[in-house]
Amino acid sequence: MSTTLTIREFHQRFQKRLKLSFASGQVGLDREIQLESGENIGYVTVDYLNIIRPSSVIIIGLQEAKFLKTKNPEQQHELFRKLCQQSLSTIILSREATTSLDSIIKYCTSASIAVFKSELDDNSLLRNSRYFLNQALTQTTTKHGVFIEVHSIGTFIIGESGVGKSELALSLISRGHRLIADDIVEFSSMAPGAIDGIHPGLSNEFIEVRGVGVLNIRAMFGSNALRRNKTLRLIVNMIPFTMKNSHQFDRLGNMQKTRSILGVDIPEMTLPVAPGRNLTTLVEAAALNHLMNINGYNAAEDFIERQRLAILANSKD
Repeated sequence: MSTTLTIREFHQRFQKRLKLSFASGQVGLDREIQLESGENIGYVTVDYLNIIRPSSVIIIGLQEAKFLKTKNPEQQHELFRKLCQQSLSTIILSREATTSLDSIIKYCTSASIAVFKSELDDNSLLRNSRYFLNQALTQTTTKHGVFIEVHSIGTFIIGESGVGKSELALSLISRGHRLIADDIVEFSSMAPGAIDGIHPGLSNEFIEVRGVGVLNIRAMFGSNALRRNKTLRLIVNMIPFTMKNSHQFDRLGNMQKTRSILGVDIPEMTLPVAPGRNLTTLVEAAALNHLMNINGYNAAEDFIERQRLAILANSKD
């Protein structure tokens, strides 16, 4: 789980994407950019120059450069002295910040604040910086299981080793559903209440099936059988069915279980594994049922209500 990023790491990771070069000396590289949180309502990770609500990464574009030009060097230094005492970690000058800011760059260098120049325009620089930093600083966790898209529902299949997760995933892929990650899944909190899942490695096109070996999903089923990432909507927990645990399974489906991942409660379905059960069809049905729940229809509640009305009607006869 990562919630900070040093300026050195920031430069190394995003130099090409943000088209960065040093405008100052290579100073302050161990300073940290921190993730914004609800605990500090005055803190923003990246934004244009804002004196009232300063950000950690300050972008100076055309309008900001014009504003700073109206200040003399002493006023500029006093402004950035106050910013340095707060959350400022680095400054990026956009392509449109054509006004000479040599005095500010010199002051920031002496204060160990790195200043970068970017070849991007104001809007592109702000938008891309926010996107990349949000990805880099978001809270993440890795889980063991198979993540697959079933009927547009991001479905995380979990269970003990050897229970048949990869076999089930392979069967689902063969029926047109898409693999996101096998064995290890990296989940991240990309937005309030939303968990995104992705394969943490370089490629997600391989899957290991016991007795068969490693399979290349792209080579076997084509690129459409793979997906880069997906929002997590449903967890399917595969449990071997035995006489001892037969009473634990919900028959109506109206007892909604959840599992917390990064503080978000995700609906969880327990799938009993036994010989002769068509698990592929069951998972497809679970995904479609969950999709209907999202759209406001609950089959269990509908069934119970119909039973109630039938009993009520019979009691009046």
